[in-house]
Parts: sequence; C-alpha cells; structure tokens
Amino acid sequence: MTRIALFPDSSSARTRSRVPSAMTDITTPGLTRAGMRPSVRALRFAARPVSVVAMLCLASGAYAQSSVTLSGTVDGGIRYLTNGNTTGGNVVTMNSNGYYSSNKIDFIGREDLGGGWNAHFTLENGFNLSNGAYDNTTGIEFNRQAFVGLGNNQWGSIDLGRQYTIAHDIISYYDPFHFHFTPLIPLTTAADGTRFNNDAKYKGRFGPMLVEADNSFGGVAGSFSSGAARGLGLSYSQGPVSAGGLVEHRTVLVGTSYQSDDYYMAGTKFKFGKFEVTGGYMAESQANPTTTHTVTRNAFGGASYHFTNALSFTAGYYQTNVSNDRASSRALSIASLAYQLSRRTTVYAEGDYTRFKHSVVSTLNTSGKKSQIGATVGIDHMF
Repeated sequence: MTRIALFPDSSSARTRSRVPSAMTDITTPGLTRAGMRPSVRALRFAARPVSVVAMLCLASGAYAQSSVTLSGTVDGGIRYLTNGNTTGGNVVTMNSNGYYSSNKIDFIGREDLGGGWNAHFTLENGFNLSNGAYDNTTGIEFNRQAFVGLGNNQWGSIDLGRQYTIAHDIISYYDPFHFHFTPLIPLTTAADGTRFNNDAKYKGRFGPMLVEADNSFGGVAGSFSSGAARGLGLSYSQGPVSAGGLVEHRTVLVGTSYQSDDYYMAGTKFKFGKFEVTGGYMAESQANPTTTHTVTRNAFGGASYHFTNALSFTAGYYQTNVSNDRASSRALSIASLAYQLSRRTTVYAEGDYTRFKHSVVSTLNTSGKKSQIGATVGIDHMF
C-alpha cells in the first residue's frame, strides 16, 4: 500500500506540534490541563488531518497499489583447492561473492495499474562477503541488474535496462544445480555474456510455454548492429518433462573491429517425484579477424534427489572444449548436499574434481596442472 508522508519536511516542527496525539504533553495548545480532556477546538482540528489522510488513502487505492521490497542473499563459504596456482600450492579462501548463491541486495518495486497491468523495477547490487567490496572491479553500483518495465498478467512483460541474457534465463532451468555454485560451474560464464546493457527484453508465459526475446542496443553511431545483440528463447514444460533452447547473435569488439558471435543452446529435464534429471548442450562461435574462429562447446548433465523437504543431494558433470585453447578441454565433476535450517537459511557442502586434457597454463587452465580437487562448506541466508 502507498505510504503518505504528512510532514515530509523534518524542519516543520511547529506544524507537527499542532497534531493532537495520545503522547502529546499537557502543555500542547488545544488541550485542557484538567483531566487531559481535549477542547472542542482541538477535536475539530484533529478531525481535519484524519479526514484528509482517509481521503488520500482511498484515492490512492482506487488508482493503484504499490510496494518496494528490500531483499537479497548473504552467502559465506570456505573453500579448499589443490593446485591453486602455477607452483602447485593449495589454497583456502573465502574470497567469493557467494558459492551456493550470489551475494546481492535487491530493491524491487511494483505498482498495480489495474486491468492486469503493472509497472515494476529492479535494482540489484552484488558484493563480496569476505571483504565487503563490490562483486566487480569497475565500481558499478548496480552491476547485477538495473531495469524498469511494464507487465501484463496475460501478455507478459517488457523490461528496459541492464538485465540477464536470455541464455542465462533458459540455462538456469536445465543446469543440474539451477545456478547454485556459479563460481565453480562453467555455465554462467558460458551464457553468452550473462548480462546485457541497453537491453529491451520481452518475457511471456502462455500455458506450458515460456517465450523470451531481446535486443541489446549497441549505441555505435552509424551502425545499428555493431555492439548489439538479439535473441529468442523457448522453454516448454508439460507434466514431468521440460525442454527448451535458444539462439543469440551479437557483434563484439575484437581489437578495433566488431566481429560476429553466434550462440546456441538446448536442454531437457525429467522430474519424477523427488528425483530430477537434467542436461543440455551449448555452443558459441566467436569470429576473429586475424585467427580462426574460437568455438566453445559445453555439454552438461546431472541429477538431484530430495531425501526430505529440507535435505537434498545434487551431482553434475560439465565438459568444456575450446577450439584454440592450449589446454583443449576441461571436465568438472561436482556433488553437493544442502540442508535447509529454515525457509531462508541453508547450510551446504560440496566436493569437486577437475581434470584438464593438457597440463599447460591457458585461459581454460589457469594453474597449468593436470587436475584440481576442491571442497566448500558454507551458510546461505535469504532475506
């Protein structure tokens, strides 16, 4: 419900003192000393602001109901990793913006416009719990999301601003971990940019079908396509079976020229009671004016089982191949247990094993070692 500030100016002390209150001192004008009984003049005055407030509340309710919600996630984990650098040293760290979930603060606003329509916005800030810093090196306040839009209960919504890509949205349905442990699992970084600036995105659900389409404006003078991106994604769910996919095309700056980048993804999910199996495949081809195209392929699959409403087990396998990376390929096996202490608080533990095809320092293999073993324990709290 819309809140109305009667006295938004904190300097209006004299005006505030005229409003009768149960806590008003006996020296307040308009009240008699004997028995603290209000005078007729005070009662008449008291009725005026109350009537005004009632009329304003009724008027605002007739047009719209609005709200702003503060929410977010605070996730703290301790991680152990072998072969954490090129010298083979092991490392123990908390330096992450969240393992099980990303650390973030959300300001979410919504106004009911009537007739099934609404106006809404989201401002989302990300932070690193271990040191309190932003989750980005550029100091962007709302690096995770910042958009405003209009929505309809029947026809979907259109949003404008910085927001997640269609690839990010669709993949989250088919990732075995549903985008938990994003610092460890390669799908987030492989999601064709994760977020787009200057993005106009449509999202609508029609029965079992989810439809998404977007266009990120490049803002390059004289060229509508340079720096731009556009895509289409679909996801269909019927009973225990779901399937979806997407295509995305963008042009990115490589050196001094804009080059084509094409992305494809397909996934499926089967859910039978407490048991769920998911998997998918994605491919991205990035053109380069001086060398061969970089083709990145990710295949993934896994399963989860809920022993109880509070305790769940998930395991997944992720294979990444990069055409021109010296390490060639990376294989990640990961398993986790998560226990919900409440609806908002989860404790978790995971173990993972990563193996590289070639023991050489590269973008894919930053340590240059043949394999790595990792383990993480932590607490995740939503508010």
